[in-house]
Amino acid sequence: MAWPDMASPYERRSIIRGMRVRDEAGTFLGYVALLSGAHIYVRRWPFSRRWGQLPMSRVRHVTPGTVVLEGRGAADAVTPELYEEITTQTLPLVEPGAART
Repeated sequence: MAWPDMASPYERRSIIRGMRVRDEAGTFLGYVALLSGAHIYVRRWPFSRRWGQLPMSRVRHVTPGTVVLEGRGAADAVTPELYEEITTQTLPLVEPGAART
């Protein structure tokens, strides 16, 4: 079965965190770390602190576990402010310095 020339929006919706991202030559670009409406943010390995971004318009097709992009080339670097540690809503069990009653 041949893939369509233009990427289907239904395929783009099936992209999830952790999928491998490759260009049309098969070069590994990274793992999906985060998705936005216009970009895919990738990391070279799952625990990397350096992220790159790729436009969603480059998505050619999605296979199980892999996102294939049009063209060749590495991801553009992303500023560190984007991928800082995410704070959680979970409160600590005991407040530091709080007196126990």
